[in-house]
Order: sequence, then C-alpha cells, then structure tokens
Amino acid sequence: MGLSRLTRYLLREVLLAWLAVTVVLVVVLLTNRLVQFMADAASGDIPANVIFTLLGLKAAANLGVVLPGSFFLGVVLALGRLYRDSEMTAMAGCGIGPGRIFRGIFAVAVPLTVLVAMLTLSLGPAAEREADRVLANAQQQARFAGVQPGRFIELGEGTTVYIARVTDDGGLRGIFAERTRPDGHQIWVAERGRRAIDAMGQGEFLVLEDGWRYEGEPGRAAWRLMQYAEHGVRIAEPAPVEPGAGLDAQPPGRLLADGGDGAMAELQLRLSLPVMVLVLALGSLPLASTDPRSGRYGRVVVAVLLFMIYFNLLYTVADWVANGALPVWIGVGWVHGIALLVVLLALWRRLGMGWRRSPA
Repeated sequence: MGLSRLTRYLLREVLLAWLAVTVVLVVVLLTNRLVQFMADAASGDIPANVIFTLLGLKAAANLGVVLPGSFFLGVVLALGRLYRDSEMTAMAGCGIGPGRIFRGIFAVAVPLTVLVAMLTLSLGPAAEREADRVLANAQQQARFAGVQPGRFIELGEGTTVYIARVTDDGGLRGIFAERTRPDGHQIWVAERGRRAIDAMGQGEFLVLEDGWRYEGEPGRAAWRLMQYAEHGVRIAEPAPVEPGAGLDAQPPGRLLADGGDGAMAELQLRLSLPVMVLVLALGSLPLASTDPRSGRYGRVVVAVLLFMIYFNLLYTVADWVANGALPVWIGVGWVHGIALLVVLLALWRRLGMGWRRSPA
C-alpha cells in the first residue's frame, strides 16, 4: 500500500528541513576538524595531502552522533512552519489527527534509526579505526616531510641527521648521521640516500648509498670503518598502528568480549543513539505545536535546549557506568525512560487536550 498524499507532503517537508540542518551541522563539525588538521600540518605533525582523507573518515565516524539531533531539529522546524502557516489547523479541521502526522514523521524516523544503528555499531567504528591507521602512517611520513637542507634534525632511535641537499624527487644528498649507543658512537656519511618503510625489515629506514660507517668510542683509537654501497639505518620501530586503541573504535563483538564497565558503557551509548531517534521523533510534534503569531525560532531554541539535556545526560550516565559509579545492569536505559515519559505527558497535554478544540 503506497503512502497517502498527505504523508508524502509531510515526508518531503521533514526531509528537506532535516537535510538542511544536517548539512549545517556537518559543515560546522568538519570546519573544527579542518582547523585542527591544518594546525597539525603547519607544525609538521602530518602531511598536508592526508587532511581531506582524515576529514572524510572523521565525518563518517561522527555522523551517527550528528543525525539524531539534526533530525529532531529538522522535524521541529518543518512542523513549526506548518503551525505558523495554519496548515495544522486546517488539517485538524478536516479530521486529520496526530496519527496521520506521525505517519509522515516516522516514514523518515524508522529508516533513519536503522541507518544510525549501522553507523554507530559498525560503519562509524570502522571509519575511526581507518582514521587511526591513516593518522599513524601520516605521522611517520611527516618525519621526513619537513626536512630542510643544512639543518640537524632528530629522526628517532637517537639518530641525528644532517642533509646537505634535497632533490626535486625527494632524494637526499650529502648525508651525515650519528647515533649514540651505550657501547659507543655510530657515524654514517653518504653521498646520497632516501627514506623507506619496511625496506630492510620492519620499521622506518634511512637508506644510505655510497658511503662510510664509523663505529667506536670517542677518545679511543679503536674505531671500525666500513665502506658500503647501500646501508639501512633504522630510525623508527614498526609504528603501533593497530587501529581501535580507543573504545570508540572497537567493533561491538570486541566490546562484548571485553565485558568491562567501560566497554559496556560504550556499547550502551551506541545503542542509545538509534533509540534517541525514535524518542525524539515522538516528541517533535508536541514541541513544534505553536501559535501562528508566535516567533519563528522560539520552539527551535527550546528544542536545542531539550536535546542538549537529553544528549549530555546520556553521556554523563555512560561515564558513571564506565567509572563504576553506576551498575552496568542499570546503565543508560532509565534516561530513555524519563525522556519517553516526558514525551508522553507532552503528547497528552498538547494533543490529547488541544488538538480537537484547535479549530474554532
């Protein structure tokens, strides 16, 4: 059975408003991330060419958190316009009750609930793990990205390197490297070299060509000299790029296997976001109910405040569970119970009592 014309109309109004709010919130989110990544690139912590990759991954990782709020605000905006233009009054006069209105709202809310569940349980953590991997590799690459000729630089593993010239293709010329060990000093000089990862084993290497290696202790004559055609100097151990170091990047199966308070709190929080979509969808109609002469954005301000209370309370209670202050079996479910009770009371007051007598 297809959707009625009224349901399709409400569906279109809600979708347009929701998408507009979502775009604004995502742009704000990405702008904050962009500033952070640009600062890291300017300081040489990451290469500039990975900024937009990290932006996309972080957007995917956080989209599940953004969508419930953007949907709620979008519905309140859409329904508020209908109230201000007296369209809701006309619907009530034609005998169209709240059930028909909710049909259009939940035509969006139900698929969105499934999408948010997929994002928070699977796609979001996978994007977070990939972002961790890209960031770790980018930090490795940035170690050489900021090399300037004629300066001594620290490259890790206690290695100090001086490079006379860097060619256009990234090659290194006139290299001096020194490493201090408990048993003495190691010094390398080479005509040319390059940076390589996993070229001569696991880790990051400075590959030197056509040079000499000196090894010994200062003040003693017993130094060993070795000429080489190619020699690898390890400057970093294999980077710990195992993704998912934080609980927010762990898949649900690993959280269940962990079983700790922090893992259970994270899992409950992820499951809370799809539930939040349904609770907010149910509460959007009584909140959007307004007088045609009222302000355009008065209800939106109230909606933002209520959402922030709901959202922050969920995260606060999840912190209590993670810290052991609240038992896992209690968890965050009671927050949804309180929110649902408030919504049902609002429905009874504004719709049960006022819907039928709204048309004169």
